[in-house]
Amino acid sequence: MYDEDCNCGDLAVDQAPEQPTNGDNWAAERPVRTARLPDEMADNMGRFFGESIETFDDMISAFRTVVDGDGIAVDELCHVEEKTPHSAQTTDETYYFRCFYDGIALAYLVDEPVDIRTETPTNEVIEIQASPDSEIDVAPSDAVMSFGVATDYEDLAGDELTAQDVYGAVCPYVKAFQAREDYERWAADAAATTVGIPLDAGMPIAAALTASPMEVAE
Repeated sequence: MYDEDCNCGDLAVDQAPEQPTNGDNWAAERPVRTARLPDEMADNMGRFFGESIETFDDMISAFRTVVDGDGIAVDELCHVEEKTPHSAQTTDETYYFRCFYDGIALAYLVDEPVDIRTETPTNEVIEIQASPDSEIDVAPSDAVMSFGVATDYEDLAGDELTAQDVYGAVCPYVKAFQAREDYERWAADAAATTVGIPLDAGMPIAAALTASPMEVAE
């Protein structure tokens, strides 16, 4: 989604030390799509979407429902016209996004490898090459990422949600980190419930978010 419509500004994420944090916020189960989310995040995300959310697959389904069941398209990514810390390079074009994960999604949408450069919340660089066949090369190799949902959206009912609501509550908490310890430090004070996974484990989630309805049915 273009900059003017994308309610997910890549600014410093609000901090809320008074919010309870989940000490077990790492998803180690595989395959990742059927991995259970941490209880606190699952409960918070379920209240946000107005439906039961227990696994990454449940989260994916809820996202897709908001976009009328269609996969995310190129023009629905959070494009920014000027340079940002999150860029994605194809053979013919350079894209700038509000979130690094849009670059990974882009690899499935343009059907070619994409070179992604992103900066962590502490301004450290991570470089990624993502391919539409789910191959990914990450430097540093032990980089991780997070998914999350804000804790101040609990009063929204699922059937009232718009794509802008989802972008605003979720996208600020989709971050990349050079190491798990960096994610844990950031998550402890984020005004959200979050879950961390190795960055390369995020590929199947991007594939599912961008898949066409026919691909999902197969």
